[in-house]
Amino acid sequence: METNVKENEIKEEGEEVKEESVKKCQDIEKQNGINGIMNTTDNVSQDGASKGQQEPDDDTGDGSTGGVTGGNETGLESRLARMPVSRESMRYSQSHLKRGHCVIFNHRHFDHVTGLGERNGTDRDRDQVQQLLKNLGFDVHVYNNLSVREIKDTIQDYSQEEYHRNSDMFAVVFMSHGEQDVLWGRDAYFKADFLFDQFTADRCKTLAGKPKLFFIQACRGDGLDSGVTLVRSQPSDETDSGYLAYKIPSTADFLICWSTVSGHYSWRNTTNGSWFVQSLVHVLEREASHDDLLSIMTSVNRYMINNFESNCPSQHHMHGKKQAASIVSTLMRKVYLGPKY
Repeated sequence: METNVKENEIKEEGEEVKEESVKKCQDIEKQNGINGIMNTTDNVSQDGASKGQQEPDDDTGDGSTGGVTGGNETGLESRLARMPVSRESMRYSQSHLKRGHCVIFNHRHFDHVTGLGERNGTDRDRDQVQQLLKNLGFDVHVYNNLSVREIKDTIQDYSQEEYHRNSDMFAVVFMSHGEQDVLWGRDAYFKADFLFDQFTADRCKTLAGKPKLFFIQACRGDGLDSGVTLVRSQPSDETDSGYLAYKIPSTADFLICWSTVSGHYSWRNTTNGSWFVQSLVHVLEREASHDDLLSIMTSVNRYMINNFESNCPSQHHMHGKKQAASIVSTLMRKVYLGPKY
């Protein structure tokens, strides 16, 4: 039986705890652990293992609910794309030459003008998720501490059709500060929807009908979740392949996995990494070979909920907090990440 892991919140880089947030470019961060990188005074341990600093990954925001908006259609040709799998298939195709590209954006350092603190622990997240996705067959490309202009240029580069013609799917991992509706690059923030909108079926035809996977580790506001204790009241309580063509929405086939729900913090241990990425790596390593990805993400959420809890008794308002991931799906089939051959 899994037990809750209590992780102490520790003050990072000796910054002083402040009572009010630093508001720059749409709410940057409260350094008291209500926004921005949280620093308290107690050691953190996960599962009784290594100790480190625990902090909300309060960052200026990962978009709203993870919506995707399609582009404008102009003429018949813009509305046609190759069918990668039969209409009634229960699974996405794994018959392409490659699994696909995965782009990892990792942000640890930020320009002084932003007022944002260093995201200690994120390099561990980067290394673990990079190795995981390589093991799952992705061609992984890592980018560290990019500016907003560099992020947008990189996203637009990977939205070019030649990248995906021989691929089963495409994935993005984005780790940074965030708030409601926005994510941070090294120097400024941008609307989170930009990550998704470049890969809709009408904009990137070679990804039409293929899974587009996004994993985002970032805060989405300054809300804290104290949780509710569940008590069992009684022992017995339980909680058509023949089509030549068919139309799908441009926004279909997306799976967007936010580390936290809208309006809330996303927690990160400064030694072990974020709760979400730790959980993602732990569960995917064990379940990728025998379950579909959407089901696996439910297991990731369960693992994170059962095994992580903030522990900073010196700051009562930050103590005993929980976190739930938010999984937004427009998938129409099951995604499997088992061996291709």
